[in-house]
Amino acid sequence: MNINFLQWDSDFFKKKIGEISLNKKENINFNDEYDLIVVKQSSDFDVDLEGYNLIFQETKVNFIKTLDDVNDSVYDIIQDTDHNEKSVDFFKGLAYESGKMSRFLLDPAFGEAKFKELYDMWIINSLNKKFAVKTFFIEEANEAIGFVTVQKYDTLGKIGLIATHPDFQGKGFGKKLLKTAEDFCIKNGITHLEIPTQKENTQACAFYEKQGYTIKDEIIIKHYWKNDSL
Repeated sequence: MNINFLQWDSDFFKKKIGEISLNKKENINFNDEYDLIVVKQSSDFDVDLEGYNLIFQETKVNFIKTLDDVNDSVYDIIQDTDHNEKSVDFFKGLAYESGKMSRFLLDPAFGEAKFKELYDMWIINSLNKKFAVKTFFIEEANEAIGFVTVQKYDTLGKIGLIATHPDFQGKGFGKKLLKTAEDFCIKNGITHLEIPTQKENTQACAFYEKQGYTIKDEIIIKHYWKNDSL
């Protein structure tokens, strides 16, 4: 079993990063030295990587929902960037909120500055439609208090980023944003909508289940850092 070199990740984080997927315990062969090896597993078992330490672990969960009838949910508070253009800075706080359980933030070896840079790029590429076909948002007093981005892959839709400002959570804004995203998907030929999150994010998992989503799959992700890279 060989390691797959992650070029983009390595360039962005300025670390040599490799990735491997394991369904069972087996020998891992690699000649090059990596700063970080990302191990993805379908079930949890020990992985022996000499000279590397397990620094971070999470379980990624993909939720999915079959989209049937258009709800025709019209919420006057919800806008989209096609009709009301907003700057990247307008969304930055919400982007960081959406990634508060991200492995790129919670793994201390990356650092908060790189996490924010990564999510800044995500917002930029969502607004210019490289990463998303639609961005819906809610604002109050000229500040963003909620948003969601939608990706389209033929008949499959995916939620890229979704968040509500902590001061406005529990008021139904997240549900309204998600319903609006679902209606947009149905009207644009999307039959299924996926939402990725972390199993450790119990609040998000409970919310998606309440909205009719079920678990499609789970994957355990581990970060093994080389001893002298930290």
